[in-house]
Amino acid sequence: MAVRRSIFFLLAALLLVGCDAGLSSTAGASITPAPTLTSAHRDKTTIQYCVDDTGSYPRDDFHGANQLIAQSLVDAVTPNSDGVTLYATLINSKTGDSSSTLDPFQIPSIAAYPSLPVPIPTPTEGNPISYAKEKQAAQAKNDDAIKAYNDQLANLKKQVEDLKKQVGSDANRLVNLNPAIDRDATSVWGCLQLARTRFAQNPGTHYLVIASDMENNTSVDYTADFQSSQALKDVHVAVVYFYCSNARSCQSTTAQWQNIFTSSGATSVKFSDPAQSKTLTNLFGGGA
Repeated sequence: MAVRRSIFFLLAALLLVGCDAGLSSTAGASITPAPTLTSAHRDKTTIQYCVDDTGSYPRDDFHGANQLIAQSLVDAVTPNSDGVTLYATLINSKTGDSSSTLDPFQIPSIAAYPSLPVPIPTPTEGNPISYAKEKQAAQAKNDDAIKAYNDQLANLKKQVEDLKKQVGSDANRLVNLNPAIDRDATSVWGCLQLARTRFAQNPGTHYLVIASDMENNTSVDYTADFQSSQALKDVHVAVVYFYCSNARSCQSTTAQWQNIFTSSGATSVKFSDPAQSKTLTNLFGGGA
């Protein structure tokens, strides 16, 4: 009789395990997580861009530089960033006047890509009656976490795509910019003074980008303390679409401004002529 009872309970246990196993098998396959993505963190970034609107600077270079800046701004829309502000200013006889600067271009802060969830471990097989349910519950929680991760990743990617379109649309203000040419004077120093002020007001990473022949011919915006005060400390300086028609003059102009930038504290300085500038991309460290 004892043997029969043992056989009975054993059969009952096997039947329960079989039922639980059947429930588990109909729960469906586990959800596959989307490939993980990463993007290096970027601090709040402020850019002062100045483009030469005087008679000595070729109009084709003026438009080429504006297109480069517009595309670089779109490329700067990346996850894990604290936002970007770009000021675009005309270099002319009144560079420092508010009428020479467009309304700022803005990129808001963007969250980082989500991290792949840590899976709940499969329970250790123990009680044959409860194991199947515990395993199924763990799988369900893992599936819910992966689904949430996939949804977050998809939503962020769509947010970035939509924001790129918005920034690109706004950047058309720069692409289509075509003001009257100022033939009175060229104040490159006005651009530097604006950069000094705006960088001081906006902590973070700073870029000064200038498209010009760099032929400053007025002292209206020059101040003797610019270099001694390290007005461009830790600033990344790029002179793009640098137009120059005489090799000796080019070398002299480049050396003069290189000295001004570095002695004012710039962390990097790069000059690119029009041909080189056409190959430049992501001036502000963008690209996800």
